[in-house]
Amino acid sequence: MKKRTKKLLSVTSQRKQRATDKSFLVLFFKKELLLFVCLASPAYAATPRTTPTRDVDVTYKVPVAGGRDMAILQRLRFSASLHRQRVDLPTSGNWMMLDYVTHRMTLVRDESRELVDLPAPDSATQPGAGYAFVGTAQVAGLACTEWRTRDTRGEQTVACYTDDGVLLRARGDRGVLMEAVDVGYRPQGAEVFALPQGYTRQLPAQ
Repeated sequence: MKKRTKKLLSVTSQRKQRATDKSFLVLFFKKELLLFVCLASPAYAATPRTTPTRDVDVTYKVPVAGGRDMAILQRLRFSASLHRQRVDLPTSGNWMMLDYVTHRMTLVRDESRELVDLPAPDSATQPGAGYAFVGTAQVAGLACTEWRTRDTRGEQTVACYTDDGVLLRARGDRGVLMEAVDVGYRPQGAEVFALPQGYTRQLPAQ
């Protein structure tokens, strides 16, 4: 009886973890997908550089829907030599790694020692949407150029990029979706983006 109860609690715990991961992935794809822009961006005469040209470590403030003056912090690190990007999710021990070369995205769960392979988004813009120059701004002490485009849901979004391809802010009709609060240009070691060895690979949460 105790074994059966223990097994049931284990299964319930796993289901809760999958539900939590799924909710964060929904947030990730709806708001932070702009971080992955340019995987397959269409080429236009007036197109911003949307991939960092050098190693960078950025912390973003992401407003929480329905929460007055509430926000979560999201960290992104990019390696120009490896063409890899890591995004640490709000939950401790959960992070995403995107490989621009293989076009694969992996969710890493350190606590449960699991890897979930996911297909990387083809692009964060609608095919043919293009970019329209809006103006210039300053975010986190850095200058950036604002461009109007459309996100994966077809909604208009204004994204502000530095000349070297770092996304500093994204805003939609309802306000700011994400905004950089700290940007550090410093070398990012290969170990930051390496997937852990010995972890169990799982199918994406349904």
